[in-house]
Amino acid sequence: MAAAMGAETAGDNSLLDTRISRALTDSRSIVDPAATVFFALSTDTGDGHRYIPALARQGVRVFVVDKARKLAPPSGTVFLEVENVYDAFYAAADLQRHFMGATGAVIGITGSRGKTVVKEMLFAALAPLFTVARSPRSYNSAIGVPLSMWQITDRTEIAVFEAGISHGGEMERLNGLIRPTVGVFTGLGDEHSRGFVSREDKMRQKALLFRDCETIVYEDSDPLAGKILTELYSDDMTTLVPCRGHAEIVRVVARLFGAHITQIPAPVEGRIDFTESADNAMIAFDRFTCDLSGIETALADTVRRRSPAGHRLTLIVGQPLCTAGKEEKAHAGLLKLAKEFGVHELITDAPEYIMATRRPADFYNTTVYINGRDKESYRQLYTWLSSRRNITRMEVNLDRLADNFRHYRQLLPPQTGLIAMIKAAAYGTGDLEVARTLQSIGADAVAVAVVDEGVALRRGGVSLPILVLDPWCENMRAIFAHNLQPTIISPDEGILRTLEECADAEGVTGPIRVHLKLDTGMHRVGLHSDQLPAFVELLRKHPRIHIESMFSHLATADCLDRDDYTEGQLKTFREMTDYMLEHLDYPAKRHILNTAGITRYGHEHVYELARLGVGLYGLSPLGDDDQAALKPVARLVSSVINTAVYPAGATVGYGCHGVLNRPSVIATVPVGYADGIDRRLGNGGAQFSIRGRLCPTVGNICMDLCMVDVTDVPGVAVGDEVEIFGDNAPIQRISDTLGTIHYEVLARISPRVKRVYYRE
Repeated sequence: MAAAMGAETAGDNSLLDTRISRALTDSRSIVDPAATVFFALSTDTGDGHRYIPALARQGVRVFVVDKARKLAPPSGTVFLEVENVYDAFYAAADLQRHFMGATGAVIGITGSRGKTVVKEMLFAALAPLFTVARSPRSYNSAIGVPLSMWQITDRTEIAVFEAGISHGGEMERLNGLIRPTVGVFTGLGDEHSRGFVSREDKMRQKALLFRDCETIVYEDSDPLAGKILTELYSDDMTTLVPCRGHAEIVRVVARLFGAHITQIPAPVEGRIDFTESADNAMIAFDRFTCDLSGIETALADTVRRRSPAGHRLTLIVGQPLCTAGKEEKAHAGLLKLAKEFGVHELITDAPEYIMATRRPADFYNTTVYINGRDKESYRQLYTWLSSRRNITRMEVNLDRLADNFRHYRQLLPPQTGLIAMIKAAAYGTGDLEVARTLQSIGADAVAVAVVDEGVALRRGGVSLPILVLDPWCENMRAIFAHNLQPTIISPDEGILRTLEECADAEGVTGPIRVHLKLDTGMHRVGLHSDQLPAFVELLRKHPRIHIESMFSHLATADCLDRDDYTEGQLKTFREMTDYMLEHLDYPAKRHILNTAGITRYGHEHVYELARLGVGLYGLSPLGDDDQAALKPVARLVSSVINTAVYPAGATVGYGCHGVLNRPSVIATVPVGYADGIDRRLGNGGAQFSIRGRLCPTVGNICMDLCMVDVTDVPGVAVGDEVEIFGDNAPIQRISDTLGTIHYEVLARISPRVKRVYYRE
């Protein structure tokens, strides 16, 4: 491998004979250290070279590093020094691809949506007949595709890889690595369109994956796909096969390999649901394919990272799907995984037996991972273990959260750090899970409103710097006991003395890092310009107080008609912070841009940091145009618990305010004002989505229930899902009715509503 990458070696060269079967680019996903090579990639979110010492301590022995760094290998390791780590990463992946040979059967899948679904359906159809390798979960990016190549072995008969791009020019390199013989196009949607000149350009760029394919199978519901594929590949060397729907694509592709599928595998979802139970357990339900590769990837990339500190790990899994001839090795594979991940208990009993013989309390202080082929029975087990019976839930899409974070990161210069606002339970979505996600994607810090919020994050294992915007509390020692960073909002020497005394009581010997709030025009809290000289004198009397950052808040960044006021604040902030920096004998960071400020001023008034608030949750403070670039993170859903037919003239609810003007079907939904559904949303003030149709409320919102008119939606039955807000019922409709802002609606959802977190 070293020769193929053009690498020079340093360190223990005897390790060059080590059998390497795994590639690693993310230090948190380590599984089998002795068989792993770590590629120290430098990306927008971090530098892989920083993690080499920690990985060496965990047992990784082989590292691919940048020759220019001139780093010394830790004892017992070897460095493969290369000119470009990224190029070496691709060269090593290309070596893995060569296991398939020049004429190996490789299926390449692209499209805007449905790539992973089709890939998993193909895997389920072909695995019983062939030895099949495929992309882990949704590994389809510029890093995911090379990592996928490491699934190939010299026994692989068919490989199935997906490729996703977000900009022009990306597919050429992915095509050169995958080199598919069969191409699959799943359809063209609006995702990631900003990186392309036009919709046609996007289609042409994706179609580059099929350059050397003998057969291209494509979803033909979009005329553009057929037009461009015919234009590019209509020759004697390539066969184009149009299909309608994923099932037909799977059937046609399987037939190319002599497999006649009578029963098409059911589509699986890529998401993993997380929720906390009343028994201090974290329950994870994996909706993805139940096979050894999928389970390993879920544990390494997601479950282990989200497991609270001190939790044991239990696996409840069914018989994994295996490739041809390996069924008898499935249990041995599970035992190996359990050993690698330090699993406390591996349970392979049927869900019905578990629910009959165990109690949810048996899994106290445990992270429980659940996966099986019969998704419905394992979903029931997940519900049973979750203990909280409230069927109303807020679903929080952590992948969308990460996408929104990256969107705003791209609006700022690379050197500007990003502080994520997760006060008020992350605007109602749940601060601990959000903070863990932010920690994994490269946030520089998080900010909370009060000390108790910061303490809870530390107890949940969050290690990011935590800025406390309002440090006032009865026990200020908690700030230092939990390594929080308080805010100074006034020139009060008593506060400085108290901070020093509490720091001493907690054994803090170094500088006391604080953040200084400046009032530039919001007029809530913060130092005014005329207070700065006196405050500088206070700092000289208390040299242990170290200003980590200075910040202010824009009052009108989201008011397009008040730019003069915003620009006045920006000018005042620069003048105040320039004054402070002149009188400090050390550098201090600065930040004033909020979500709207990042969008509008991200390249004009940039400092070392910026603060991301509501935009992180996919809600824009700037209106529809900006909203189109974001993905709402939260979805509030419940279920129908009763339906009844009433005649015209009947009344519904308290006070008989819901008067029916026609014979009507009324559905009852277990959500009310105690859950955060404002009482003003009754009597048609809101519409909830049921079976894809918006249905108005009827009568007053009750404390725990509300009623919805479903007369115009045929077949509504008990158990049907009700989306209160989400993709089909935008939260902005509710906030407009209430005359408020959408993030007030989100933040007011009651803690009794279960939060379910998932990755796709």
